[in-house]
Amino acid sequence: MDLPTPPGSLVLLESQTGSGKTEAALWRFAQLLKAGACDGLYFALPTRAAAVQLHGRVDRAMRALLGDNAPLTVLALPGYLRAGEMQGRKLSRFETLWDDEQQAPRAWAAEHPKRFLAATVAVGSVDQALLSMLRVKHAAMRGALLSRLLLVIDEVHASDFYMRALLAALLKRHRAAGGHALLMSATLGAGFRAQLFGEEAPTLEAAVAAPYPLITWCGTGEAAQTRAPEAASQQKAVQVESLPLADEAATIVEQALAAARQGARVLILRNTVGDAVATQQALEALAWEGSPLLLRCGELPALCHSRFSPEDRRALDGALEQAFRPKQRGASGVVAVTTQTAEQSLDIDADWLMTDLCPMDVLLQRIGRLHRHADRARPAGFTQARASILMTPQPDWAGWAAALNGAGSRGPHGWGTVYEDLRVLRLTAELIDQRPHWNIPADNRLLVESAMHQQALDQLQARAPDMAEVDRFIAGQNYTDSGMARIALLKVDKPLMDDDAQALPTQNRAATRLGSDDRMALFAEPHPMSPLANPVAQLRLPESLVRGCQFQAEENPRVIQQDDAGFAFAWGGKTFLYDRYGVRRA
Repeated sequence: MDLPTPPGSLVLLESQTGSGKTEAALWRFAQLLKAGACDGLYFALPTRAAAVQLHGRVDRAMRALLGDNAPLTVLALPGYLRAGEMQGRKLSRFETLWDDEQQAPRAWAAEHPKRFLAATVAVGSVDQALLSMLRVKHAAMRGALLSRLLLVIDEVHASDFYMRALLAALLKRHRAAGGHALLMSATLGAGFRAQLFGEEAPTLEAAVAAPYPLITWCGTGEAAQTRAPEAASQQKAVQVESLPLADEAATIVEQALAAARQGARVLILRNTVGDAVATQQALEALAWEGSPLLLRCGELPALCHSRFSPEDRRALDGALEQAFRPKQRGASGVVAVTTQTAEQSLDIDADWLMTDLCPMDVLLQRIGRLHRHADRARPAGFTQARASILMTPQPDWAGWAAALNGAGSRGPHGWGTVYEDLRVLRLTAELIDQRPHWNIPADNRLLVESAMHQQALDQLQARAPDMAEVDRFIAGQNYTDSGMARIALLKVDKPLMDDDAQALPTQNRAATRLGSDDRMALFAEPHPMSPLANPVAQLRLPESLVRGCQFQAEENPRVIQQDDAGFAFAWGGKTFLYDRYGVRRA
């Protein structure tokens, strides 16, 4: 990573999961800091869960790098109050109590979201950086603060068309101000790579032939240059199979438990929270709640997904990492049920992966949690990495495609909903059947481009005309998203005091992600207690859960029942439950 440091540099690092991209980013930061080319670092991740996991790692690295002069690494997530190893508690709107009062002044930037980018080093979601480009309050301040930092965006492929439009504008403005950016991905497609560097997209053949791993960089106004680091000498051979069991939770967990009894650590990854809950309930019914083969958090069987409080999420993620810890000695078999929260940042090492079908780039991320560490001893029968992809017996691609434009029913298991591009899902499913043996990372380019390159999508449509519905839907969606992005973006070429350029009409709200109209439930003290015995001060409810609620102005949730299993609360005219399966409608 000893690269030139011209003003406005852009670096893209493509390398396999677990190959040290985070460490390379920190080395790039040290290089720029030493050269006086930046004053700090903002590490942006696609999800809140990934940011929470990475925060401690970056903080430890800063202390190792800078010693006693290391700044506190701020966790830049609304609702969290963490700087370095310090934890804070909100006393009032303008007052925070830190557990180390002598160090409290150093944590000032962590006390309010609009201050996050004032930190010397911060780890948070990509949303905080994107807010600097939206027509919202404090955007100009956020942009000015960000311009002095090295902006690192991890898993840059994990963005939709709308977010990519915002990201392109952010990088343009950040680099024009002399700021530096580093992007990282294990599974970036050639089309997006070309877009980032203002180049023409390569053909499918050329995209597959591109080196991997690869470093691409340029300065402002310069042509992109590339460097191909030495490829990994050790390949992970993965046996990939399609299992037509996506609708049969009981059979899934029966097979998983049989493997766990042989000493295997089995990771079951579902696309939707509903499927994850159903799978966990089937697991408990078959194994009994007290079984040592179940993932546990404290004394309780544990399920990992996004609909838990921040405190419970930390405990659950910690339990998952502990159970799947690479170096754990004398580990017994275990079965864990998760959703996408286990895809990124968690250092977990499964002996067998069972996962719903998902787009190829996402699937490779999930496979990164399988046989993650080559030096770990495996139980008999699981020395070969095995990924079982959960499908339905007869996928109804034509019916699900028609549903995208209003006819028929959307696909199950997140197909056509969580992952809308059925073309990519179909090509991924075909590759699984055609190529039962994958070598990772040698096959990464071939797999990603064969499922996601525009030329591959066109070839699919030529032989499967029913995919034309998907093509029209995605094209229309992208056109709409592009227009929404243009409306939401800050007009940086207009005067700051020009209200029409800097603010949206009051009835509109600019967002970093479309369709993310979540609600934050804020509970009055004394806070209700979670089943993990953590006080719950706040709880994020996704848009799908609050749909149909009638919220009154300044209405707060009202706890109506509390017991050891969790609590129930009323809000917006509906009743919700919070227990060890997460938050859901009563």
